[in-house]
Amino acid sequence: MSHALTIERRPLPDAPRPFEAEVLGGWIGRLAARYRMSVLEFATVHHLGLRMEDERGWLLMPALQKSSLDALAALTRLGRTRIKGIDAPPAWTGERHHFCYCARCVFLNPLDVASPIWRTEWLDQDLFACRTHGDEFRTLRSGSVLACKNMDQLLALVSRQERDLRNGMHASRASRVH
Repeated sequence: MSHALTIERRPLPDAPRPFEAEVLGGWIGRLAARYRMSVLEFATVHHLGLRMEDERGWLLMPALQKSSLDALAALTRLGRTRIKGIDAPPAWTGERHHFCYCARCVFLNPLDVASPIWRTEWLDQDLFACRTHGDEFRTLRSGSVLACKNMDQLLALVSRQERDLRNGMHASRASRVH
């Protein structure tokens, strides 16, 4: 019998639901932040077997293996289909030099204003502006994003950048990166 099958999976007392437009890594980052853990700690404690060995980090998490999907479904009381529905296209989860986001969308999630979201479409490196607002994306260096341990830390990084931009400290528009 495999180790994964012998682990008792008690559902989490509070598991935020993924949003339709949310990237898988962002949702798992929110789960980890909810329990004040890094994504790696969360995955280890719950025996999720997430594939985060490479330099892509948790935000660019590849599609889950069946055992990881089953474990996450049991922890969150969600169906496997619902979780698989937020996988990013494999072409968008490769290594990158920067990450893009919409400054207006990241903190204003119309589905739940208390839950910021990292949208899947922001991983599309061919997209330069928000489909909702038309604003050019802002960018973050990949190294800065990879240093974040969960979604709360990533949102703090975005907040610092937005504050710096408001104060005229540096420009970071997607169009200046390309």
